[in-house]
Amino acid sequence: MKTVTGFAFTTLLSATAGLSAMSVASAADLGYPEAAVIESAPSPIDVAFGVKFTTDYVFRGVTQSKGDPAIQGYAELQAFDWVYAGIWSSSVNGFATDPAAEVDFYAGLRHTWDAFTLDVGGLYYYYPGEEGPKRFQLDYWEIYAKPSYAFGNFGSITGNVYWTSDFVNTGADGTYLSAIAKVNLPLETIPDVSFYVSGELGKQWIGKTDNKYGNVNLVNYLTWNAGIGATYKAATLEFRYSDSDLSRNDCAINNGARWVCGDRYMVSLSFDTAFSKLK
Repeated sequence: MKTVTGFAFTTLLSATAGLSAMSVASAADLGYPEAAVIESAPSPIDVAFGVKFTTDYVFRGVTQSKGDPAIQGYAELQAFDWVYAGIWSSSVNGFATDPAAEVDFYAGLRHTWDAFTLDVGGLYYYYPGEEGPKRFQLDYWEIYAKPSYAFGNFGSITGNVYWTSDFVNTGADGTYLSAIAKVNLPLETIPDVSFYVSGELGKQWIGKTDNKYGNVNLVNYLTWNAGIGATYKAATLEFRYSDSDLSRNDCAINNGARWVCGDRYMVSLSFDTAFSKLK
C-alpha cells in the first residue's frame, strides 16, 4: 500500500466467527421429558475472506492505481479468538518498477474484551514482478497496533499506529498515526440494509532516505477521508472521499509524481464472509 521518491517513489504512499444452533423437537406428546436445546460450540478455527471492486485504490492519501479501478481480495485464518494470519492483494498501476500487483502478508494477535478490542501485529508489503535493480524495489515491512472501542449499536472508534525503519525500501523511518470514527445510521427504510458514515484523520511522518535515494528529507503530511456506505448481508456499497495537505511539489518529492496526491473520490463494492457463516 505505497509509493517512493526517485526511481521507485511512485509507490511511497500510493487493510468473524459465527455461532450456529440446533434444537431437538419436543417429545411431550409421547410422555417423555422435553429434550433440552443443544447449542453447538463455536469452532476455534475460522477463515474469513472477501473481494472488493473499487474505482481507485488510495492508500494514505495517495493513489496506488493511477486513478484507475482496482480489484482486491483477502483471506484470513483466525484461531482461538486470539491469533490470526492472512494475505491481502490488490491490482496496482503507475509504479516506476511496474509490479504485477501488491501482495501483503500479515499476522498478529487480536482479542476483544467486552467493547474493547486490541489488535497488534506486523505485515510485509510485497510487489511481485518488479523491474529494475533489487535495491530500488519497493518491498518493506511495518508493525502496528490498533485499539478500538465499540459503543453498542451506535458505532465505534479505532486508533492506528504503524511504524517501520525502512519505508518503501528507502531507508527512511516511517510512522503513521490515525483515528477512525464510524457511526451506524438509525435508518430502516430498506429491510436488512444497514447504513453508516465513517471518517479517518491521520498523519504520516517520514524521515530521510538512504544514500541510494540521495539522502532526501521526505515530507510529513496530514491525510483524511470520509465516506458513507450501505451493507446488505455480505455485500457493502460505499462512496468515499480522500485528500491530504501535500502540495504538488511535496507530492513529487515523496512519490516521484505530482498527480498521485490530491482529492480523490471512490466508489467500491465489497463482499465479506467467513466459512462459519456459510454453514
